[in-house]
Amino acid sequence: MKIPGAMGRKPFAGSLRLRLFILILLPLIGVAVLAGAVRYWQAQTMSEALYDDALKVVAHVVAREVIITQGDVVSDALLNSLVGVMGDPIFYNVSAADGRIVAGYTDTPDDIIPDDLRGGEPYFFDFTYNDQPVRAVVLREFIADPFFDGWTTVLVWQTTNQRRELSLIILQQALLILSLVLVTASAAVWIGISQGLRPLTDLREAIALRSPAELGAIRRVVPVEVQPLVKTMNTLFARLQAELQRRNAFIANAAHQIRNPVAAIRAQADMALSTTDPAQREARLQDLQTAASDLSRLSQQLLSLEMVSHAGISHAERLDFTALAADMARKFAPAMLAKGVEMQFNAPDQVVMVQGNAVLLREAIENLLDNTMRYGLVDGGEVRITLERIDASVRLMIEDDGPGIPMAQSEQVFERFVRLSGPDEKPSHHSGCGLGLAIVRSIAVAHGGEAHIIRRQKGCCIAFALPVAD
Repeated sequence: MKIPGAMGRKPFAGSLRLRLFILILLPLIGVAVLAGAVRYWQAQTMSEALYDDALKVVAHVVAREVIITQGDVVSDALLNSLVGVMGDPIFYNVSAADGRIVAGYTDTPDDIIPDDLRGGEPYFFDFTYNDQPVRAVVLREFIADPFFDGWTTVLVWQTTNQRRELSLIILQQALLILSLVLVTASAAVWIGISQGLRPLTDLREAIALRSPAELGAIRRVVPVEVQPLVKTMNTLFARLQAELQRRNAFIANAAHQIRNPVAAIRAQADMALSTTDPAQREARLQDLQTAASDLSRLSQQLLSLEMVSHAGISHAERLDFTALAADMARKFAPAMLAKGVEMQFNAPDQVVMVQGNAVLLREAIENLLDNTMRYGLVDGGEVRITLERIDASVRLMIEDDGPGIPMAQSEQVFERFVRLSGPDEKPSHHSGCGLGLAIVRSIAVAHGGEAHIIRRQKGCCIAFALPVAD
């Protein structure tokens, strides 16, 4: 059976320490990668701005040098100084107002300078020169000189190798710092997780000390997040301890109750085998049959009680409780008539439905009627079986006119292996083991109902109530 909401969810069966380490470290790695990317973009932007500013200064220097020399080329000493500062080869040309190049390189691509270039404002752009990417700046200045005749255009460009190297150097330094931070953070996180999970290790040791003989509550100090788990485990231990105690008490009582019938059967069988008188043998065999019947009934009651206590209701279905009670009354009618008992059955005309297990409900009614026949009838008498609906429940009452049950013991009779004393303060001579009414209450509670004694002036009235299944 698939649990809704759990589809597609795979359980993590590995180390909790490793899982926490990965869950904490992965975001750190993601942040480091993002920081590296941002740092690389910043390095590129910074190197671009630095080299662009330097390239603009070079353009002004070239312009002034050409103006001073009246169109002569820039000296090699000045170019070497500029290249030494910039790191990459520098190229230039200077154009007069009429478009003729008065100094510098003439092999630049056509139409790389925009026509709407404003005077005094630098314009930066990229292009390819001699199959290499270059960065260029162009300046247009007005020069009042007959040689230049007005607006003069200065174009300076440079390869971008040094720019990329500067960006990579800055990125490498940033990655080195981030790597050191990640390694340090990883070690700190691992140590922190190990220290943080130490209470779980102590909790594991505390659980390992528990055994079927020792299911005491765990009282070690644990973190707040683990306290609900420890509380749930302590509740489980308490339930297990109570169940083991109940089971041990049940086994001890059952063994004690079975021992006497088994011993009686063995004694009756030995006496039947040893006697030669047919009449005595017949009497012993009758006693043997009675003892075997009592043992069979005891075994059935023990199994019923354990099934209800351990498994609860299984195979529940909608049942006609009126018909079920009538069937059980008809089953016991011949035995009661044979004992001179008058039996009355009163039930409503309409069908009363309940939700439950038919086998267990029959067992409960059978125990009620059997208990009445064994202890509630003296020299005949009358048994009244009444079925009535009260609001959202149905109540089955079985009432007799026998000696009754004292109200002080009205709850005690529903306990296991409890048999009341007779009028002479001695145990009742009737056969039984004190399980019938315990089974009745267990079945009633398992079905959401109840079983109790109703006070009467004479006799005994036992009520068995269940919720109606409308």
